[in-house]
Amino acid sequence: MGSVQKLATVVMIGLVALATVILVYTANEPNRRDTAVAGQDDLAIERGTELYITYCLQCHGPTGKGAAEGDGRIGGILNQEGMPKDGSLPITYQSDNPSLQSKAEQFAHYRIVNGAPGDPRLPLIMPAFGNDLNVEQINDLVYMIMHVDWNYVYNQSVLATGESKRENDCLATPDLAICSAKGTAPAAWPTVPPTAVPTSEDSGGNGTVNATPEPSAQPATDDAGTADSNGSSAPIELDAEDINWSQKEIAVKPGDTITVKNVGALPHDFTVDELGISDPIESGQSVTVTIPADAKPGEYQFYCNVPGHKEAGMTGTLTVQS
Repeated sequence: MGSVQKLATVVMIGLVALATVILVYTANEPNRRDTAVAGQDDLAIERGTELYITYCLQCHGPTGKGAAEGDGRIGGILNQEGMPKDGSLPITYQSDNPSLQSKAEQFAHYRIVNGAPGDPRLPLIMPAFGNDLNVEQINDLVYMIMHVDWNYVYNQSVLATGESKRENDCLATPDLAICSAKGTAPAAWPTVPPTAVPTSEDSGGNGTVNATPEPSAQPATDDAGTADSNGSSAPIELDAEDINWSQKEIAVKPGDTITVKNVGALPHDFTVDELGISDPIESGQSVTVTIPADAKPGEYQFYCNVPGHKEAGMTGTLTVQS
């Protein structure tokens, strides 16, 4: 065989090999494309969950069931498992029906951008986030609602709020044991937990641990605000929980002080409009509120002025005695 024929044979073999490689690569392109898309979808859910914990958790809860969870939250139902079985709510957030999915996606997008109701002249139920979130963030949040496993959201909520509470605790008291061994610190619950809850390590929410929360601290007196044997008012303690007050009725006298502690994972506030009191309280922190010396006897409403908390039931009656 001449040199020309040998060269032609080598070229032919090379072309066949190249064509084979191209054919195999092209045939596998859908799989690579699906893998890339799946990776992007997972990232969208992660980013959306982080946004949900920041902007939506306090009203819609870690399970996405909002007011239907019965823990005092006021948000609408986002988790399909919490939807009424009678079909009274027309939105289906996670469905195999493309038409229902499209309708729900448009609805979620509109609500996030415009709040509820969309008419600013009506009483606000849900704030609008169109100016707070960019287009990509809104899309991530909508995608997360449409596709997330809510067990994952619950566990991420437990982790995020627990880390936040630990940081606040350690800022206030640096010598706490958890400050040098944060991995062993108990997480703060985004709601009052059941006796058995998913472990924070199980993103699928399949594992459980026995976690019965300690009861909130109660006032050290039998009747908050009443006089002791020396004629002075006894100390008054009030806990801000998620989302509730440890007491709904408090009796005080002018000049008395109230120690208000935030034992929840969310920021709170103690406000009495008529007495000019409005004190924010971060998670794990406490404030001492002094009743003005010129406070007139009567009943006053105290409440948390964090958006949505008053409407969720964080109110009580403060009685100023003569």
